[in-house]
Amino acid sequence: MTRGQIDLNRMYLDKWQMHIALSHDVVQGLKLPSTKLLSQCTTVDLNKHTAWYVKPINTWGGHQISKFEKADDQGWVLRHQTGFAQRYRHIAQLVQGLRFIYDPTATIVQQAAPVATWRNRPFDIRVLCQRESGRWVFAGSLARVAAQGSLVSNLGTGHGEVVPTREVLNVLYPKRSKQSRVQQRLKQCSLRICEILDSYASFDEVGVDYGLSPEGQVWLFEVNTNDRLGGPSRALFAELPDKTTYEQIETRAEAIRREWFSQLVREIMNADQTP
Repeated sequence: MTRGQIDLNRMYLDKWQMHIALSHDVVQGLKLPSTKLLSQCTTVDLNKHTAWYVKPINTWGGHQISKFEKADDQGWVLRHQTGFAQRYRHIAQLVQGLRFIYDPTATIVQQAAPVATWRNRPFDIRVLCQRESGRWVFAGSLARVAAQGSLVSNLGTGHGEVVPTREVLNVLYPKRSKQSRVQQRLKQCSLRICEILDSYASFDEVGVDYGLSPEGQVWLFEVNTNDRLGGPSRALFAELPDKTTYEQIETRAEAIRREWFSQLVREIMNADQTP
């Protein structure tokens, strides 16, 4: 199977290349939604599921995401994050419309996974992993809960809010044993993803977004790494009532910055000493 290709200018994997990278290796306990490049989508592909998300491969923060799903009259409805909706009688017309709105070679179409909502609102679980003394550690998790009617759970575009993970799990899974299994699966999947990404670049921070099914299955939504334009938001964790996790995350981030600066100084000194 083809490996993902890293963008050497930005030093990251875009959404399509990240999907290829994670499809290349097995992450036990993780479910990957069906994902296609818009340019490769056929009506046969899209009729396999009742709902799909449309995402440009190089954006972040939930920007420019839309969703289309089958309507009661057997047509299709395309909803934009702005709230604007369009109806299509046939899936072929919808595909044509999407290719007019989006760049077909720089946009993915991703199955809307069969995940749970929290109090009738979409949510995802954000897990942050960081390097510490050269190894990956599970830095923390939280739930991002979207505003009612929003397509995405991002705080900005989705007008969402941050909720401690345990509060969401308490509602979804009344049994403590199941909560523990789900939390452990989130941790294991995240660290395995970091290991896979080590073969592409030396990332320092990885943010992974998951959905959870009513049965406790873990579905991958998106993976964000640090790159030359920035990195996964640490500030999200400052929104939690308990600031302990955020403070620990910032302490690790500062250690990463100091190590990066020390390495830069060593490289400059070695270059100056080269005859």
